[in-house]
Amino acid sequence: MTQQQQPSAQSASDKPLSQMTRDELYAHLRTTTKDAVVLQEMRRLGFWPADSGKPSVTDELITRESQLINELNTLTDKLRRVQDPKAALRDMRKQRMAAAKEKRELTKQKHAQLRHARALAWQEKRQNDIGYLGEGVSTGLNYTSTNTDKLARYQLPALQKSLDLATAIGIPLAELRFMSFQRKVSQVSHYQRFAIPKKTGGQRFISAPMPRLKRCQYWVLDHILAKVPCHPAAHGFLPQHSILSNALPHVGQAVVINLDLKDFFPSIEYPRVKGVFKSLGYGDQIATLLGLLCTEQATEEVRVDKQKYFVAGKKRSLPQGAPSSPMITNILCHTLDKRLHTAATKLGFVYTRYADDLTFSSKQKERPPVGKLLWRVKQIIADEGFILHPDKQHIMRHSQKQEVTGIVVNHSPTIDAKTLHRFRATLHQVEKNGPAGYHWNGNTDVLGALEGYARYVCMVNPVKGQPWLQRIKALRARYAPQYATQSATHPARPTLRQQVASGKTPQRANGKDWWQVQEAAAPVLEQTAQQIAEEKKVVRQAEKEEKKAAAMPQSVQPDVAGNTGNQAANTANPANTENLTAAEKNKLNKRLYGTLGRVFQVLLCAIFSASLHSLYPLTFGIALVALSLISGRSSLVWVMVMLVLSVVLLS
Repeated sequence: MTQQQQPSAQSASDKPLSQMTRDELYAHLRTTTKDAVVLQEMRRLGFWPADSGKPSVTDELITRESQLINELNTLTDKLRRVQDPKAALRDMRKQRMAAAKEKRELTKQKHAQLRHARALAWQEKRQNDIGYLGEGVSTGLNYTSTNTDKLARYQLPALQKSLDLATAIGIPLAELRFMSFQRKVSQVSHYQRFAIPKKTGGQRFISAPMPRLKRCQYWVLDHILAKVPCHPAAHGFLPQHSILSNALPHVGQAVVINLDLKDFFPSIEYPRVKGVFKSLGYGDQIATLLGLLCTEQATEEVRVDKQKYFVAGKKRSLPQGAPSSPMITNILCHTLDKRLHTAATKLGFVYTRYADDLTFSSKQKERPPVGKLLWRVKQIIADEGFILHPDKQHIMRHSQKQEVTGIVVNHSPTIDAKTLHRFRATLHQVEKNGPAGYHWNGNTDVLGALEGYARYVCMVNPVKGQPWLQRIKALRARYAPQYATQSATHPARPTLRQQVASGKTPQRANGKDWWQVQEAAAPVLEQTAQQIAEEKKVVRQAEKEEKKAAAMPQSVQPDVAGNTGNQAANTANPANTENLTAAEKNKLNKRLYGTLGRVFQVLLCAIFSASLHSLYPLTFGIALVALSLISGRSSLVWVMVMLVLSVVLLS
């Protein structure tokens, strides 16, 4: 603290004497002599050369005398303290307290600097890495080692740290942290949840990801999951595969068995999804991030004080509705498909799987080993961590309608006759009366829904489906103005997957930019109470100097010799008030009015003395006026009191 106070003392001694306050002037005189002050002022005012070579002998003597006087004053002060033990103890106590206070201040500043350094290091780490993503999922974030051989086998992107993943996706690291962070309670949800009716009854719960999370899932799907080969028995959500390719191996079989896995997507939880990415060669950190991006925390929506909150549950699993979920299930079920295919082949069955639908078929017409197959299938499914749905097990003989993923496969792949008849009836009514008031499977856009079903029929049976597709196109041409208006209202935009594949940020429907996650502000060095007080003191002193400089005109600045002469001339000649400020004019007016008032008081006392034929009132009035001149205070009140007393005494 002593080093911080030295510049202020030095700057105070460099000030001209006319600008020093009383305390500064006394402090300056105590540290020097009269001759030194005179020499300093002569140099400042230009009466002594300041840029001369070596100082003269007289100057050296004056400086040395000032130093000796300072030393003598110091020794005298010490001697006085020694002679008074109580004073010496008080001084020692003050010194110890000052030293302790200075030490405490230095310790506080040191601790503040250490905290600031730790905060800077933590901020730098947050800007380049992710170290925490919530309770229960952050244990492996410090392990970044990858298996490059496994990654090279499928030509997967070599991602080692979280910053590499964020850069590859094309998003900031803060957004990646926001998308994958697991919170117990949040006001934001990355999914929209709704239910759709099933064909067999009941409801299917869909969790559709928000666009920015869907962008990340599409990147994971296209750059990682799509490069991993699946088992040949899998047909769901794969290129060049469909429900038709899943049904063709079972056409014309003697027996067809359909099984279903219960709660297929929700049963695949976060640890298994993370294990999929680790098996591909990624380290714990990247596998954790990818697993969190592709899974959903089960939440319950509650409202408190009209505010919506999402309270997280204990389960985190694959969302049914995310673009990455089907491919993850195909990779995860590779072992399941392999074991079921082997077991089915040994017993003379054909096996295929479309998502959670398992299909087995056999050509053996006499006593096929259905029971043995079902027993083995149940054992394998339970061993792989899945549950077989007890109500969706169907064994269809050749004499019955054999249906696989909605396609009838008794002799050739065909469409269900009842649905096809209902389709023809709806198409006929639309051709006869127009599309207004009609719908297909609950869809009010009847032409679009009918066209979609016609294309489905074309996929299964092109000969039967092409004429219907042409009739629907003719209906669209007939009612073109109506649908042209709808198309103009909703112009075609590039799909989200196309935008992600081209490396662009997905566009919002309203054309505005997406809300961006803001990084935390840079940490600020904490100041101690003493530093804050010193800064306030400096600010107050600066404001005081500014006000003083603003109130003082250029004509009376003390650092210019000519202006000082003008100030003296203005003081000597009160009539010359052109260069005076308002405060100086008020002061001059008060002095003039005071002089006139005292003259009036003397005249009043003289008149009163003449009327009373006594010199006492005049004498007392002159005396009180003289006292007022000496003290600088008004004597009008005292003169009036004196006159009243004189009247009382003389009466």
